[in-house]
Amino acid sequence: MNKYYKILLLTVVSLSCLQAQFLDAVREISFDGPGRRVKTTSGYQLSGSAFKIGDDSSIEGAAIRLSGDQQAIVWFQFMEGDGQWSKKYKAKTFAEPNSNRFIASILDQSIEFATAIRYEVHSLKTVTFLTGGVFDRRDGETKMSNNPPAIKPKRHGVEKPKVISREEWGARPAESGYSNHPYFRKLTLHHAAGWAAKTLDEGKAAVKSIQEFHQDGRGWSDIGYHFLVDMGGNIYQGRPETVLGAHVGGANTGNIGVCVLGCYHPPETSLPCYDEMTYATEKSLIHLYSWIADTYGVDPNVLKGHRDYFGTTSCPGDNVWPMLPQMRADIVLFIQFGEQPTRYALFQNYPNPFNATTTLHYDVPEISQVTLTIYDILGREVITLVNEEQHYGYKRIDWDGRGKTGHLVAPGIYFYRAVMGPLTETKKMVLLK
Repeated sequence: MNKYYKILLLTVVSLSCLQAQFLDAVREISFDGPGRRVKTTSGYQLSGSAFKIGDDSSIEGAAIRLSGDQQAIVWFQFMEGDGQWSKKYKAKTFAEPNSNRFIASILDQSIEFATAIRYEVHSLKTVTFLTGGVFDRRDGETKMSNNPPAIKPKRHGVEKPKVISREEWGARPAESGYSNHPYFRKLTLHHAAGWAAKTLDEGKAAVKSIQEFHQDGRGWSDIGYHFLVDMGGNIYQGRPETVLGAHVGGANTGNIGVCVLGCYHPPETSLPCYDEMTYATEKSLIHLYSWIADTYGVDPNVLKGHRDYFGTTSCPGDNVWPMLPQMRADIVLFIQFGEQPTRYALFQNYPNPFNATTTLHYDVPEISQVTLTIYDILGREVITLVNEEQHYGYKRIDWDGRGKTGHLVAPGIYFYRAVMGPLTETKKMVLLK
């Protein structure tokens, strides 16, 4: 094992005990385990508390993450300096789409010097405590005292990737004005620690949910991230990239933040957190960061994970963070030579089924010998479409349903097999009359 990987392994191990700030808005603290659940005449009551908020911070609210009955009513109390519990505060709740999880939160400036927290959940069905924390004032939204003019793009060498606009995903307007970045010096990658989305509709719902929590739960003007990327590779515009975000408390100035939807930190035990970055997400991130770096004159090598700033979070998770060195290298190559795949891949033909012509797509990350052959259902070769050494790139080739002698083949099931680099893969397609 070389020195680099020893350091990387030690770093990952040391950070595995850190917790992920859900949606980068909450500083997690230790609660008394899963809490205490009792049966009541009208359903269930779950209660728990935390007596170690932290000596060096002042807070402006608290949040807990729960699973189960999303119609539950949640109350918070805070212990004040005199050791007495405050009045009960009724929490706002925010459901996580495509799951049974939700966040309950309270934002109140008067609880700045609270020394302990307790919660009480009333529900018709059972509710399980997952994790909880506080809104640290240091992680509040940054505002510039003298708002500089918006920075204009410096270059246009890299074409902007397709981005789902705020209007397309149904964004609410910002609650108040933005502050413009005075410069660009940082790029940061996050994960949402949930809010997984594989389709465009799921992604729109997830982004709207995150914005709702950031605005109505955390009290920020808008969603904290500049861009979000789902598992299908769809990119969503958060805040305009030219304005300050709210994603790395204490380091938002000059920092463009991108969040991948999903949970990528396996040490998390309070919820399923075993997502792996998809190839589509990785490709979109490289293209997006290449456009940002090239357009606004940012060195790609400044790209960091959220954990790299202050060491208080596991974000963007152990399944993503080790990928950053290679991503930085891929971004540099993208800017210099254009889009380059990061791995070998064979994709499903489109359209499928087809009745005239279909397109086969595959990715080659380096100069390689490529063979692409079509077979009938009996395993007989129909035609070899590709048999040559090819340069890297995103490749496509059309098949018009003809065999190697130029004759139209009969309708039915066919297979296409690619051999390139270490990859050998076969997929099925259907030719109609």
